Amino acid sequence: MKTNYLKACKVTFITLFLMGFCSLAQSQQENFGCIDPVISDTSGPGAICEGETATLTATHNGDGVNWFDAPSGGNLVGSGSPFVTNPLTTTTSFWAEAFNGGSGTVQTGGARVAPTNTTASAVVAVTSPWGLAFDASEDFTINSVDVYLASSDPGDVVVQLKDSGLNILEQVTIAAPAGNSTTPVQFTLNLDFFVPAGTDYNLVAESSPVMVREFSSGHPGFPYPIGTSGSVFGGTINDNDTNPNVYYFFYNWSFTPGVVCTSARVEEAVTVSPMPAIPVGDSVQQFSSGETLADLDVTGENLMWYSDAGGTISIPDTTPLVDGTTYYVSQTVGGCESDLLAITVELILGVDDASLENLAYYPNPVTSLLTISNSEAIKSIKVMNMLGQVIIYDAFDSNTVSLDLSILNSGFYLMDVFTERGKKTVEILKN
Repeated sequence: MKTNYLKACKVTFITLFLMGFCSLAQSQQENFGCIDPVISDTSGPGAICEGETATLTATHNGDGVNWFDAPSGGNLVGSGSPFVTNPLTTTTSFWAEAFNGGSGTVQTGGARVAPTNTTASAVVAVTSPWGLAFDASEDFTINSVDVYLASSDPGDVVVQLKDSGLNILEQVTIAAPAGNSTTPVQFTLNLDFFVPAGTDYNLVAESSPVMVREFSSGHPGFPYPIGTSGSVFGGTINDNDTNPNVYYFFYNWSFTPGVVCTSARVEEAVTVSPMPAIPVGDSVQQFSSGETLADLDVTGENLMWYSDAGGTISIPDTTPLVDGTTYYVSQTVGGCESDLLAITVELILGVDDASLENLAYYPNPVTSLLTISNSEAIKSIKVMNMLGQVIIYDAFDSNTVSLDLSILNSGFYLMDVFTERGKKTVEILKN
């Protein structure tokens, strides 16, 4: 009985100790202002082709997620979910890390604490705004700044926070009381401006009453630290014209550093399949009248034909070949499509084709009427789309004919011109 009792006491003690430890850890965590998030799942395409991007997602309970190129440390390569990578050329792993943001302890005395002279001015409209340029080494909030009022009249101070692109992130208008030119009146501007980690921020007054600012003869010189959260590196006037000689207006920054809690990193691998070689074939090939793309000599798997060098307009291999035209072909291996091989085709003239040796057609491109002429009489004309479907067919018996193409949509078409002894296929463009 005694042994069991001692064991029970021991278990109770350990339990209470762990509960106290966990309570202390939770209390410390709450003091830091955030709770560690968790990533429950990541997903991606698994495999892509060389040169493609991959879209990655992460399921988590944090404020956001960042993506890194290493399981610890490494470089930040993107953020958010979904996250689209840069084009990849080799199999690559990415690691997702969720984060929660919180607030640290309020600090005062940031930047320059107080002026040592009474030199003062209001913001001049033609060179507005005036203020300070600074960097943020971490997220933080500017709670307030002090100004020293030298005007005998009250007035509004319009304060703006701008990013490196001079976009206004925050703005507030604060009514300031009257001051004194001999003994400027210290006045606190409550701002509550959140500053993400970054560079080249401006804290500026767009307009103001007369307030103290110091020339280089009145202050030791830049930079001035904002605790460990950043640094004021110069005065600024007229939107980002840095003035290293003047400290404008804003003293004794009260600020709250940001605190970030992060999850364990989770890997998401992307397998990259190499780009297939382009198909093999001569860049110039000859053909006989009536032959199609399928008759060209090209070696490759799963060939795909295009009428444009960008590979945006696909055409079937049943497309009739047109003299002097360049066609483009790719091959697809393992689900990945190669670059394009360009093939220009030349018609081999037979005895019958000689009857169309002097064929002319104009204008090309055409808007409505197309004129076709030939040394031998034209017996019929057939117009087809790039899929080989007949759109127009007319019979004639004349050396010169006119064809009304106004009903056609804009684009490329094939036209067969027939005489008694032969046929010729040409390409026309309808505007």
